[in-house]
Amino acid sequence: MRVCLINPPRIQPKVWGKPNVFPPIVMVSVAAVLERDHHQVSIIDAPTEGWDNLLELDATKYRVGLSTETIAKRIQGFKPDMVIVEIPFSGWSKAAYEVITLTKNIDKTITVALFGLHPTARPKECLEDSEADFVVIGEPEITIKELVGALEKKTDLGGIDGVGYRKNGGIQLNPKRAFIEDLDTLPMPARHLLPMQIYADAVKENPLRGEITQPNTIVITSRGCPFSCVFCTHAIVWGKKWRARSPKNVVDELEHLIKTYNIKQIDFADDNLTWDPQRMATICDLIVERNLRFEWFTPNGVRADTLSEELLRKMKRAGCKKIRVAPESGVQRIVSEVAKKNLDLKKVEAAIVACKKVGIKVGVFFVMGLIGETKADIEQTIQYAYKLKGLGAESFIFSIAMPVYGTEFYEQTKAGGYLREDFCDYALAATEPLIETAEWTAQDLMELCMKANAINRTLTYKKLLTAMRNPQRTLRMLHGK
Repeated sequence: MRVCLINPPRIQPKVWGKPNVFPPIVMVSVAAVLERDHHQVSIIDAPTEGWDNLLELDATKYRVGLSTETIAKRIQGFKPDMVIVEIPFSGWSKAAYEVITLTKNIDKTITVALFGLHPTARPKECLEDSEADFVVIGEPEITIKELVGALEKKTDLGGIDGVGYRKNGGIQLNPKRAFIEDLDTLPMPARHLLPMQIYADAVKENPLRGEITQPNTIVITSRGCPFSCVFCTHAIVWGKKWRARSPKNVVDELEHLIKTYNIKQIDFADDNLTWDPQRMATICDLIVERNLRFEWFTPNGVRADTLSEELLRKMKRAGCKKIRVAPESGVQRIVSEVAKKNLDLKKVEAAIVACKKVGIKVGVFFVMGLIGETKADIEQTIQYAYKLKGLGAESFIFSIAMPVYGTEFYEQTKAGGYLREDFCDYALAATEPLIETAEWTAQDLMELCMKANAINRTLTYKKLLTAMRNPQRTLRMLHGK
């Protein structure tokens, strides 16, 4: 079959500033699996290919990415049998639905499927709210492989786990699919289908996080998270069991990226990169052994309680420039009982001290506005951030907790009647808090978040607003998650 994968344009607040671009890394993993099955595959990465095309929708929002006309021409030129659209974040679902309508207007016989975080969390609603023919629920590669194969051979869909579709006037959601146990069985992501030069050009003009300025990409070495943070979306798609690629498999990909694309900087977008310290140490040893020279970062954070000075020294030698850790709060009660983080704050402090000693920079994530958190707790968290700064942490992001579908936090806010009356998919891409409790108002949170982010003395007012609603934190990635 001819399959066109589309990363749709984004609709986002102007205060987020000029958009950064990220490779849709899960999409290229799907593409590689389809190519291995001898399907003809094309990718339209609309936010990247049109990253400097900002269409003003109203006083507060931009549409970012290729124009509708350009996307239509690309679809018409490729003549796909099937279009597969990713929705990694509910706040971007509207633009994705517009791509689906566009596709059906071009040719109603084109089959359309959705995958990603939003379709996984709300499969029934995706089929009700769009003209999509299928939704893929959970880890996508094998489900999409089987779906495309069944459509090509015109065989029954009932035996394909992890897929939803319309049937007999209703909606059929097949059983969940078991997760891929051996991630080494997946082929290397099909980055040859991506506009790799555009990523390199874009970061020269608009550096990512102020530290990514050279040819770069994303690598994911593990999936799944055994923890239960109330606001986290990772397990929705990737499950609770941690699954990891072998060190050799990871370093083979790194070597390929450096030799094929001249990659100089890499974001490891795992949520639990260092969960197995010995595996991480082996990866670092192999990087050094093969003399691979590149800088790398952990933008989604690592568990502070998995780090030792010995491991950090290996990471430093292997090119690590900066890690991020996520205490989430400076109050142990909030960390343990409210956020359900299962993390000792003393381990965070020790990790930051060790990083400073070794020479690795540290960024810190906090989240505020959880159910059960008070204004006094948030004030204490701000003071804790200054303590960590004194220990050596060099940057901080305070985000307001958002009730993303599929999270325990969403269920808490819904059950407690805390959601704003105008809450919807698209509201998740807003800049203001979407909930209020008896402990604090939305305005309280805005003011506290501004006060907290002032710890970053180089931040401008616009960057402070951006930090309050950091979509990259919510997406973890993205893409991939």
